[in-house]
Amino acid sequence: MSLRSIVQGAITVLAVLLLLSAAAMGLLTTYLHQKSRLIDDSAESVRLTMDLQQQMTQYNRLSNLVLASAEGGLMSAEENGPELDVIVAGVNRRLVEVRKYVGSPEEGSLLREVEQRMQDYFVSRRGLLERRVTPGEAIRASSPLLNATMTSLQDFVDKNGLQAQAAMRQAAVWDSRADALSIGVALLAAITIIGSLVTLERCVHSPLAALGRAIERFAHGDKTARAQATGPSDLRSIAGVFNAMADRLVCQEENQLTFIAGVAHDLRNPLTALRMKVGRFDPSGPAPTAEQARRMNDLVARQVTRMDRLVGDLLDATRIHAGRLDLRLEACDLRELAREAAELFRPLSSAHEITVSSAAGPVVARCDPTRVAQVLNNLISNAIKYSPHGGEITVSVGKDGGRASVTVADQGIGVEPEEIERIFEPFRRAGASRDLVPGVGLGLWLARRIAEAHGGSLDVESSPGQGSVFRLALPLGDAAASAASPSATTAYRR
Repeated sequence: MSLRSIVQGAITVLAVLLLLSAAAMGLLTTYLHQKSRLIDDSAESVRLTMDLQQQMTQYNRLSNLVLASAEGGLMSAEENGPELDVIVAGVNRRLVEVRKYVGSPEEGSLLREVEQRMQDYFVSRRGLLERRVTPGEAIRASSPLLNATMTSLQDFVDKNGLQAQAAMRQAAVWDSRADALSIGVALLAAITIIGSLVTLERCVHSPLAALGRAIERFAHGDKTARAQATGPSDLRSIAGVFNAMADRLVCQEENQLTFIAGVAHDLRNPLTALRMKVGRFDPSGPAPTAEQARRMNDLVARQVTRMDRLVGDLLDATRIHAGRLDLRLEACDLRELAREAAELFRPLSSAHEITVSSAAGPVVARCDPTRVAQVLNNLISNAIKYSPHGGEITVSVGKDGGRASVTVADQGIGVEPEEIERIFEPFRRAGASRDLVPGVGLGLWLARRIAEAHGGSLDVESSPGQGSVFRLALPLGDAAASAASPSATTAYRR
């Protein structure tokens, strides 16, 4: 698990909790709003119904007074008719308003029953007023209808009251549930935050602190300090990179020490030989013969050449590391460079047969002839050194895949498969030849860097005991310009 996934997981959990909480609160608010509206509607229905009861009572009292006044001859029933019509109109308006707040089929059925009984009562009273019956007869005739109407109104009031009470109870229950939900969400959020902090402490902070301590120990000279690959994948990757870097630095330091020892050894051998030969010149003794002087001169020349080559390799390695390897590019026929290199090494070993095979026409590459000759000299020299029992060394020049190529094949000791790429590393040499052939391990590394600086490559195919084939590939040049072309100077930048 990576650090990013841990943080994303914690954020996702908190976001889900927040969304669920917001959704729950939204639904709860909607539900409580509905219940509050139901309570308000029920209260308004009760108020309007009580107004209807009051108007029904007022209508009954006024109609009785009308009948009593008509019986006593004080006024006729028609004179109070408009006032009674106003009450009836008010009742109808109240019924229309009550109908707006009906919220259930049962409530609607009760309201229709109220309307019907009111209508029956008004029709009955109107008939009694038209017949001008006595108040006593009117009371006896309309009392059952009035009582039934008032009972229906009271039932309607009770129904709305029960609905309001039920809505209030449900609202209280859901209010308690909302409190519990809020507390639960807060606890879950707190647990998630605490768990994330604990996870970050254990999985991130502790491995990061351990990595910092390992880096500090390594920086203070403890070359064995390594970071433990624990925690998220990001930190494990960083620890792995640090460990690999530490291993490379330690290996590089060892290689540098080996390099210094190798350079000292390679310089000491020719210096020892020179000192021994120079020590033989005794001014008080007889002068050396011409043959002795010639052999002595040859030995001194070879040792000086060897020292010059070693110093040249060191200088080239320094230039490449600094990114200042100058190349003087021109069109060159690789056949001539291969023949010159072969001719240079033929007299040095009678046990090796160096042959050159090339294409019929020119094989022109745009290159620095001095540097390419340096590469070919290194390859042929290695072929001789790593073929201690002699044998044939073949230098082939041709074209391969749109590039100019030179291959150097020997019948020497070969290279193990796992060491093929290592021989191109600085200060690294094949294990089978480390003690057999002197050197510090810079030649092949320099040769590959020079090839890459030209935009080419240097590769090898080898089998232990069957020899090796090194292949140098370079960009093709213009054959027409191979005779004479102005050279161009470029600098190799790594």
